[in-house]
Amino acid sequence: MVAADPPLVSVVITAFQAETHVARALRSATMLEADGPVEIILFDDGSTDGTLAAARAEAAADPRIHVIEGGRQGRARALNQAISAAGGRYIAILDADDIALPHRLRATLPMLEANPELAMACTEAIMFEGAIPERPAGMEPEARMSRITPALLYASNRITHSTVLFRRAAWEQAGGYDEQFDICIDYAFYFRLLRVGGIGHTDTVTCLRERRADSYFAAQRQQDYADALSRIRAEARSTMAIPLWAQLAAAARSIRLGMKNLGGQLHAPSGTA
Repeated sequence: MVAADPPLVSVVITAFQAETHVARALRSATMLEADGPVEIILFDDGSTDGTLAAARAEAAADPRIHVIEGGRQGRARALNQAISAAGGRYIAILDADDIALPHRLRATLPMLEANPELAMACTEAIMFEGAIPERPAGMEPEARMSRITPALLYASNRITHSTVLFRRAAWEQAGGYDEQFDICIDYAFYFRLLRVGGIGHTDTVTCLRERRADSYFAAQRQQDYADALSRIRAEARSTMAIPLWAQLAAAARSIRLGMKNLGGQLHAPSGTA
């Protein structure tokens, strides 16, 4: 019996209470186009709804899907454990409520293979609420590639987690996702990767990202979010050169966010937080 080729790419999905949309994410991952084998790792992070049953039903229909019942770990640890179990040289992250477009790997994998100094590649995404929008036909022929520098990342995190593709070796060298964070874990991870390599970006759209009021991130307090950003940026300033313009831009965004949140609280109906 001939052994199967090891996967070139591992698509990693962590899921918590995702029964309504995890099958959609998994099916989108099975449609990814690549020049090598692709495996899909679904790590259930202690769901108590029908997430596991939905994932196992998809795995029964496609042997490339591997389901791990991990118990409640938290997002960062769940990601690290799922990646540890993955066999691919490249890791593609897909959030359980997002939809990967078939050309996603064709837009990112060539960037990494042609530029060995890059640790990660990422693309653009379309945000939607409710009905799924019309999907882009494919890769844009005039797509532009650029680099995301520490300064640009510090000023604003415009990277959609569900578009990233990074080298497993870079993840190992960077120390994985920082498990001390409960939110903003992607932002902290990008800075870790920038300490071991570059980040490339193309303006091709490769993901449909759903905005949901019941998402885990939406449930977090804005003060917790602000505190996490502050800690991540303080560490960035201590380990890499962040120019003044980027620090001022980040401060201005933080002030605008704070004013927006304050306005929402002042106009909230009686009895709401």
